[in-house]
Amino acid sequence: MWQRLVAGTGDPEQASLLQPVTLYEEKAIEALANVKRRLAEDDPWISSGYHESGAKRDGLIRWQQGTPESLEHLVIQGPHFGIATPFAKQPRVPYRSNNDWNQLDLRELSSQFLPGANYALTGEEILSRGGQDHRNGVRHVDFYRLTWRSMIAFNTERSLFAALLPPGPSHVHAVHSLVLSTSRLTVLNAGFWASLPIDYLLRITGRSHLQVAEAKAMPAPAEDHPLAESLLLRVLRLNCLTEAYADLWQELFDGSWIEDAWASQPAGLEALGRVEQHWSSSTPLRTEQERRAALVEIDALVSVWLGIDIDELLAIYRSRFPILLDREAGMYFDSAGRRLAADPYAFGIGQQKEHFVRLDAHLDDPVGVAAPEGYSAPFVKADRPKEMRQAHAVFSARLQAAKDRGWRP
Repeated sequence: MWQRLVAGTGDPEQASLLQPVTLYEEKAIEALANVKRRLAEDDPWISSGYHESGAKRDGLIRWQQGTPESLEHLVIQGPHFGIATPFAKQPRVPYRSNNDWNQLDLRELSSQFLPGANYALTGEEILSRGGQDHRNGVRHVDFYRLTWRSMIAFNTERSLFAALLPPGPSHVHAVHSLVLSTSRLTVLNAGFWASLPIDYLLRITGRSHLQVAEAKAMPAPAEDHPLAESLLLRVLRLNCLTEAYADLWQELFDGSWIEDAWASQPAGLEALGRVEQHWSSSTPLRTEQERRAALVEIDALVSVWLGIDIDELLAIYRSRFPILLDREAGMYFDSAGRRLAADPYAFGIGQQKEHFVRLDAHLDDPVGVAAPEGYSAPFVKADRPKEMRQAHAVFSARLQAAKDRGWRP
């Protein structure tokens, strides 16, 4: 079973040793090991982008801080994007260390937004694009792509950071990206890679990097699965942050999305299905509460898709994601969906230390102590186990209904 987990075909006696903590975790491993469909079946076109030292030496890219003229001139680095968030940060000017990145407020992103960057294409490379991957005269960067940070860290809240890139931007080799035969498959895989179960797969197998061979061994979704539309809606509303995603949104739009609803029953959020066929500024989920809710639902949805039951999902969350668990133990959202957290590394956008101190006092005495300045009651506490349990039940029911109508894997 452990050999199958990484799509291995060698001697099972030589399988890498795993360290599951609980029996429930072992059952989750078995579900992941039993996934027959792997990314290699879809013949992914994977690019490692510009190798920084070599590309600088060869005159393809140069260190030049600033905002590019267009997406075609943008060179992406790992911190630029987060989980299902293609534009999450941009570098500070001047840039002195790897920590010099500012988080973006997605509520204020314009439809034509371009992030600042540290690298720029040279004039010659802009004209020739000779350093970019081509196939039969078609450039890899001309497609919507699933992109990810190739280094897999285990001392952070999450390990796998993947998002959808629009056509145009290139990236350095610390980032990889892939194109599949259809946009639908690319987006569905982006949904899988945004989920806790797939992140867990990397943690339990101890992978330090996710490059071409390892990526091809990842579990992959089928286009016709009954939960596909539910996953597409959530993934696209997370990733389609600017007008650069308008064509993708319109291509994959399905009328059933209008009838979809939040499965985890978060309080105070606008209807998930309040979308239209054409992309607009209201298409992406922008508040911190909305975006977290969609990611929690993706965790549950992908678990149901892969055959991981709710107790197994909760087991892998508690055993392998302690930082996420600790941070959400002291996390709230106000009526506008703004996050307030006790842990400084989980502070919401614009939050200061005194804001949570004031919130703590307000929760103890809501009449005598006002809410923190800039925030408004009521406040909703993050409760991932409860939310995942609710969402898992909803998606399990949807899958069972499809089976009752005759669908078979």
